[in-house]
Amino acid sequence: MKKLNLSLDKTKKYVVACSFGPDSMALLDSAIKCGLDLVVAHVNYRKREAAQAEQEGLQSFCDKHNIKLYVLDLLGQKSTGNFQDWARQKRYEFFKSVVEKEGAYAVLVAHQEDDVIETYLMQKKRGNFVKNYGISEENELYGVKIIRPLLGYSKQELRDYDNENNIPYSIDESNLTDHYTRNKIRHSIVEKLSDEERIKILEEIKHSSSKDVAIKTKYNKQEFLDLRYEQLVMIFDYYMVKAKEHRDISEKFVNEIKKGFQNKTNLRIEITKRVWVELDYNNVFIVNASKIKPYQIGFENMYKSDFLDIDFRGGAEDRGIDKALTRFMVKNCCKSDKLIIRDYNSQIRRLFIDWKMPLFLREIWPGIYDEKGRLIYVPRYRENFKDEHKSKFKIDTDYFLDF
Repeated sequence: MKKLNLSLDKTKKYVVACSFGPDSMALLDSAIKCGLDLVVAHVNYRKREAAQAEQEGLQSFCDKHNIKLYVLDLLGQKSTGNFQDWARQKRYEFFKSVVEKEGAYAVLVAHQEDDVIETYLMQKKRGNFVKNYGISEENELYGVKIIRPLLGYSKQELRDYDNENNIPYSIDESNLTDHYTRNKIRHSIVEKLSDEERIKILEEIKHSSSKDVAIKTKYNKQEFLDLRYEQLVMIFDYYMVKAKEHRDISEKFVNEIKKGFQNKTNLRIEITKRVWVELDYNNVFIVNASKIKPYQIGFENMYKSDFLDIDFRGGAEDRGIDKALTRFMVKNCCKSDKLIIRDYNSQIRRLFIDWKMPLFLREIWPGIYDEKGRLIYVPRYRENFKDEHKSKFKIDTDYFLDF
């Protein structure tokens, strides 16, 4: 096998993730031969004796081809928690920094056909439900576009490519042990598959991927309750990946969510620290909890942020605000605060309930305060409410559902 077909856009720049293993070296060499605009990113975990020699070998190869090499050296850094999870986060944060520095389009990763089969068999063993089984050709991790152009090639084909083209590479001896579940599956199953068995599993993967669930952050209550266990796992997994978090979602946990939502009006359940699922009247929201924060900003006549757009330069008398006021404070409403409406003191907490405001919005809903800290205005909430005031006070409620 003298050539690999990468099918990549030659007008874009790429970061090639390279460990100096046979798969990533085949990817790097073929990317060079395709004439791609690229740089290389390598992580030295300092976990093996050969790590430094591999880095030097990769540096020599890059120097020979006049390619810039970025190295993340983790000497002296200790993993927190599970090493694989820690290493993955370090790796992709590094890739993201290289992408941003180089203005690259995506990171090329050398996952191949054997990796697809191993991942699928692990998913089945663990009883995982995912939107796409195996490994996706493209996706986004840690805010970086990832492309895997070698999924159609087996590990042996890539090894043959290296040998036929005299490409240097190193074998990670830890992959030869059975210390990890993936290694056990690789050695006991995948490496022993016949061509016919391999084709059969790949077809099974193709037909097992579930595409019948809409991934979104707002559902009608009944629509949400009608979703199957595996569909809800896919939805939660999708947003946990976005939030860089993970937890196993059991069928019991999903049933508890549904049971809680069945007869309630409002209920919030934390999937993880940053991902909440919340019932609010007839809607269920997947909320980005990292955006639910207190704020307090002083401004004169106008203010703009990620979710607020206020403009009182032409006056705000139409909102009952004294035209003599030109300096304001905008902050999260305190539920115990009171607002005078038609000569009555109306408690904010009561207004939120009357307006049927979602729980997450109650925590961040803005109020306008004067310089003495008195609440003088709270924008009304209604689902699909049309604000017809002449002065501007726009609130982007979808901001808190965006991951």
